[in-house]
Amino acid sequence: MSFVDEFRERSADVWRAYREHPWIEALAAGTLRPDQFVFFQIDDGSHVTEFNRAIALGIAKAPVGHPWAACAADVLANMSTVAELDEKRALVEDLGFPAAVGRDRWTASPAREGYVNHLVRVGLEGTFAHIATSLYPCSLFTEVIGTRFRDVSIPGPEAYRRWADMYTRRTRTRMCAAHAAVLEDAAASGNAAEVETLYQIYKRSLEHQVRVFDAAWTLDGVWPGGGRARAADVVGGGGR
Repeated sequence: MSFVDEFRERSADVWRAYREHPWIEALAAGTLRPDQFVFFQIDDGSHVTEFNRAIALGIAKAPVGHPWAACAADVLANMSTVAELDEKRALVEDLGFPAAVGRDRWTASPAREGYVNHLVRVGLEGTFAHIATSLYPCSLFTEVIGTRFRDVSIPGPEAYRRWADMYTRRTRTRMCAAHAAVLEDAAASGNAAEVETLYQIYKRSLEHQVRVFDAAWTLDGVWPGGGRARAADVVGGGGR
């Protein structure tokens, strides 16, 4: 069994919660409300920014000429922060909401900020392999969304279809495969302690991924003291 498969098996409950999240199942069933969809897109703004920051840190730490770095540079060149945020703004506008997709963590929900803080911390403190491993679960949108909904009718607004199609692009699928290859090589060459570190990083990213879907599903963007994430302000959510 590969380490990638072993990690998925060890974290089966979390992986299932990600792959079969009620938000995703509602998208498939045609019952996902526009406010739930828009909450995710707006709250994802800071994630796009910090995901790309983590990729840049990985490029700096990767061995010169490593194939992962080439894929990562392609992501930054072809799906820049500005370009991806513009796509999200268009989706939000098409659904009749203000295009208020932000790009800094101060606009994020508690769940989303927790995720981006995890990615940046691994980017700053970890090795190149740790960075690739932390980014891998998010890149699995190519499977959880892209593969699942490829050539499948998605009931509801056309914006849902356009969003799902974003995760079929070759740049993204190549990046996901590159993350998996780095994880596999690092685990195969590492000692037991390193394998466990890689697993914990992978699992924590999975756990955060579930939490951000939870937030979008329940419109939970409230901070202690009454502060609200931008997504909550736009869709009127306060958590339920």
